[in-house]
Amino acid sequence: MPHRRSGQVYIEDVSFMKFSLFYPVSLGAPNTVPLGSGLLGLHRGLYGQAVDELRRQAVCADETGWTSLMMAEHHFEVEGYHVTPNPLLLNVHLAAHTKRLRHGQMGLVLPNWNPLRLAEDIAVADHLTGGRLDVGLSRGYQSRSVGVLGQHVGVSSAGAEAADVRNRRVFEEWFEIMQRSWSEDLWSYEGEFIQVPPAGLRWTNAVSKKLDAGIVEGEVAKIATVPKPVQLPHPPVFTTVSRSPESIEWSAKVGSSIVTLATGEGTISGIFQSYVDSAARYGRSVKFGEYRPEGGVALCRMLAVAETHEEAWESARQNLAFVGDWLGEFGFWEAWRLPGQEGPVPRTLEQLVAAGMVLVGTPDEVGEQIQRLRDTFDLEYLVFVACAGSVEHRRMIDTIQLFGENVIPKFRPIPAAA
Repeated sequence: MPHRRSGQVYIEDVSFMKFSLFYPVSLGAPNTVPLGSGLLGLHRGLYGQAVDELRRQAVCADETGWTSLMMAEHHFEVEGYHVTPNPLLLNVHLAAHTKRLRHGQMGLVLPNWNPLRLAEDIAVADHLTGGRLDVGLSRGYQSRSVGVLGQHVGVSSAGAEAADVRNRRVFEEWFEIMQRSWSEDLWSYEGEFIQVPPAGLRWTNAVSKKLDAGIVEGEVAKIATVPKPVQLPHPPVFTTVSRSPESIEWSAKVGSSIVTLATGEGTISGIFQSYVDSAARYGRSVKFGEYRPEGGVALCRMLAVAETHEEAWESARQNLAFVGDWLGEFGFWEAWRLPGQEGPVPRTLEQLVAAGMVLVGTPDEVGEQIQRLRDTFDLEYLVFVACAGSVEHRRMIDTIQLFGENVIPKFRPIPAAA
């Protein structure tokens, strides 16, 4: 007999702007053991300190109106810049210490995983977070990580065109399997990289036969992953993009929100409009700049807020230990090249501010910067990179609290008079 799955449809008030934090979970201590001073990923004490500070910062965000806290999946980063091999575990841990804050990733690197196992883990995490889970997806850009963990499907992410094409095919097939896992009861699948279930798999359990659990003549003909997620049809999905037409098209097709760190007005407008146009081809109506749990758009920026302009700039400057020294080695700074600028992009705070990648200042100053973004792009969702570990804990708390108490309320609807 078929089973009807109960759960909660994810319904959220989208009439106001949303602000999320995106953490690399770096293991630095700026005033004592700065990033770049050794193989900090091996330091057990620093990791424990990072998790404790992350918890306190998550609680602060929960209490001051932030939407969510996200992390990326990275492996083998012995240097200590990105120690997040399993964001889902941290999502569950932080959800236990918060009440309303959502938790997610930006994102889980699909080629690293068996898609069935990942679909199960996400479903369990959705239950353990009380339906407060978001799911970020990534194809992976670091060869040391994807090349090791993705070798079972021949993925290397080495930058060659053929490798990139294969990576994308794996990514899209893995997500299709995850969708089936979340939404279908008993099912089978035969793709380019995996067959579910494999042919000839014997299963003679009498209970399974009695309950019609996908067994035909003593062999597994169909499977079902359990549990199913709390949120229907599954947790909201996010995908990071630069300007890849293929990524935008795929995201619009499956209902994944795109998050971009592009800064040029023309580039951002082009990305947003491409998503709107692509969504329309698949029967989805999305407005320019709109975010919805079933798919929309968002901007990614960096943030530093303090009581004074000078203190905010010092907090922002501490970001460079992560953004400049580490991300700079992976080509990110090309996205922040100014019009007409030639030669290597300077890895300076002044460059980031001029490009519009960093919002820095007092709450009033930052609020004005956000208002300009909203006016220009009809923007509804901003994700801020939070470089804890390169930035002192007290400065992170200041940014989270001052922004939450003084900026977020400006972008909430005014309650109607009683």
